[in-house]
Amino acid sequence: MTFFNKTYSQVVATVLLVYWMIAGACSKEKVEAPYPYHELKTFKIVATTGDTIQAAVADGSIILYWPFDEPVPATITPLISVSDKATVSPASGTAIAIKDSVSYVVTAQTGATASYKLRVIVNQPDLQINDGIDMAGQLGANMSIGGITYLIPDVNISSAYLVSATGVETKCTINGFTELGANDYALEMATPDVDTGSYKLKVVSATKTVTSERAFVKVIYPLPSVVAPTTAITVKRGGTFTLNGTNMRGMLAGRARLTGGQTYYDLELAEFDLTSVTYRIPADFPLGNYNLLHAAFRNYQGVTVYMRAGTINPVLIITE
Repeated sequence: MTFFNKTYSQVVATVLLVYWMIAGACSKEKVEAPYPYHELKTFKIVATTGDTIQAAVADGSIILYWPFDEPVPATITPLISVSDKATVSPASGTAIAIKDSVSYVVTAQTGATASYKLRVIVNQPDLQINDGIDMAGQLGANMSIGGITYLIPDVNISSAYLVSATGVETKCTINGFTELGANDYALEMATPDVDTGSYKLKVVSATKTVTSERAFVKVIYPLPSVVAPTTAITVKRGGTFTLNGTNMRGMLAGRARLTGGQTYYDLELAEFDLTSVTYRIPADFPLGNYNLLHAAFRNYQGVTVYMRAGTINPVLIITE
């Protein structure tokens, strides 16, 4: 009986050993085949505004439709997903310049590759300019031109030009943009150093360009200003007096109002230059004290504009 048990144990041990060897051999021979897949599945970025922009991927192209009202950055950091066990270069999370020349290569575990080229398309409607109302800009100052629709409010992407009657274009310096409504902006810019006159406006924004139909931008000289008198001006009928100032172009006859009255009396224009204007008192000008004195000029629209000269009372005294 002992002999039988011993023999049985040896047989069992031998069987287990053989099974273990066979199982080990099988496990060593089991090798996974490399994955052959090399597909770029998703390509998305998070814009500076926090919005996620998803690209369309098809036929070897990554088409990134950029919203026109989102600022377009110099670089983007795409988040990319590819086939299982594949790799992509440049890698997901790598910053790249936002341009059409960038290509992505997806490499399968087998070594097979697929190339995808990035295309950036700005979803921008045609630009519009509302030129129904004249916009005036003084030389040496800033001007605001409203009614520009669907431009991208970025000085690196949008530019503006004044176009003369002969077609000469002068680039403007844009200081910024003011949002007036949905997709409606005003250009805040320095008045270019050009001749005074009427100009069309040309706007370029990303892939879009528009030129106004009408020459509605008026470049004008700086407006006249008067130095306020500090003491009352006393003058006789037929006499003259001078008001100092700056940019005195297009000066016209002035006027004055008697203290306590509502009637204005015209002052004759004697002469003027850029820094002063001289008025003459008519022979029949009412005598007395005047609490309101106006110099006047003609603006670019041909309208007479009155400027108050001082706030002292009286500002003008007429004697015989």
